[in-house]
Amino acid sequence: MKILSAFFLAALSASGLSTHAKAQLSCDTPLFATGFDRDVTHGTKAALIDAVSQGEPLRIGWQLDFDDDGASDLTHWADAAFLSIFEGEVFTQVDAIQRQSPRRGDANVTLREPYIEWRGSLGTTGVMEGRFSDGTAFPSDLKVSTMWCSTLDMPAKPVLLYRNGTNGEDISGSKEALFAAIREGQDIRIAWGFSIDRDGETLELEHIVEPVFLTAINGEHVAAQLPEHIAQQAYHDIDRALFDDPSVMWRGLMTTRGSFDAVWVNRATGEEVRRYPQRAALSWFGSSAPSLDADTLAVPGGVMRDESR
Repeated sequence: MKILSAFFLAALSASGLSTHAKAQLSCDTPLFATGFDRDVTHGTKAALIDAVSQGEPLRIGWQLDFDDDGASDLTHWADAAFLSIFEGEVFTQVDAIQRQSPRRGDANVTLREPYIEWRGSLGTTGVMEGRFSDGTAFPSDLKVSTMWCSTLDMPAKPVLLYRNGTNGEDISGSKEALFAAIREGQDIRIAWGFSIDRDGETLELEHIVEPVFLTAINGEHVAAQLPEHIAQQAYHDIDRALFDDPSVMWRGLMTTRGSFDAVWVNRATGEEVRRYPQRAALSWFGSSAPSLDADTLAVPGGVMRDESR
């Protein structure tokens, strides 16, 4: 693909472009994005660096805010034609295009005469650089937002959003990303496990599950109920990986505080057969990198008593 649109520098100060364009950059497989203040608004640099390291084809989208009002005035997309990883940042050059000018008032973009080429470079630093072939100066203080996207024709890989320790301490990722993914209605999965030495051998056990019920609490913690299933005779011994009493069901409740409440209940009698409170380090995965400005689901009056009943 070639560049869909590109800006004409001389129009930056003189065009007075309309600020009504408030569309946000988006794509099917977003990896990383920055806002006009160079803050991270989507995904992680680690995900982008991983894609670049594996040679995935990428596209770069960027928006310009000429009048510093926080709204996009002009949007561009281009193939990330030349990529570099340097000191934990990613940079790309886009293919050269003919200098052009947006025409205010008639929603038109025209090619300039004489023919002059423009080349640009953008980075995960949120900075854009440019060069004109005739030596025209390029401003260094442009307000730009960016989005880096994979163009592979395949489902996005699950993204590690947040990892908490056994006492609820932050290990990696961010709770903000987890909350944003929940607000977007993403598929969430939880993974945990342990490794112990027993009788001179190392026992490792790993679990991953899709919760059946999620609760985001005060923007601080998440609680998740796990699917109910017939209890096994053992979870750590392959020879005893068999159903136990078919009437006894197991269920768990986990939180970002590291709490893990496991209970075995006889569904025929309602009797609580066993309860085993634990602490667990949890990894919370989402189906894609979320937008960090997702609207909260907690709205005033969102749930109230039905007085008609």
